[in-house]
Amino acid sequence: MVPLQFCRVFCGGWAVPDDIDFLSRSLNDRLRTEGECRRLFLRGFVVDANIGIFDHEIGRTQRVNIDVDLYLRPFNGPIDDHIDNVLDYDFVRAEIKEIVEKGHINLQETLAEAIADTCLNRDQVIGVRVATSKLDVYLDCTAVGYEIVRVKK
Repeated sequence: MVPLQFCRVFCGGWAVPDDIDFLSRSLNDRLRTEGECRRLFLRGFVVDANIGIFDHEIGRTQRVNIDVDLYLRPFNGPIDDHIDNVLDYDFVRAEIKEIVEKGHINLQETLAEAIADTCLNRDQVIGVRVATSKLDVYLDCTAVGYEIVRVKK
């Protein structure tokens, strides 16, 4: 894994939001040499997951919010308004559902890492940010979670 650094990245004239400013040097180098950035994202995907290590969590589901950002290499050719010329984001939802439906997961870290691995297996994806959060753990918090950012070497 490439070490992360804090930085400000500009992609095609727009600034990357503060919560994902810490992209790696590898991704920044690609942006400089390729001159553009594409980001595909999934926000607020709430699943019922059998997740947790405590006795009261085992054998029942919990609501988990999942946010994913995919950083994509530039397109090889024109988009031509055709789905076959871009990365179809349906795979992200489908893969997350498949991971969750496989069975019990002890840790949010395990879930987020599995999602990141799946996303990085796509040729078009050069970087990924995955954030998971349990929504019903504490009465005085909206969520408790984990986030990972990874860039292909």
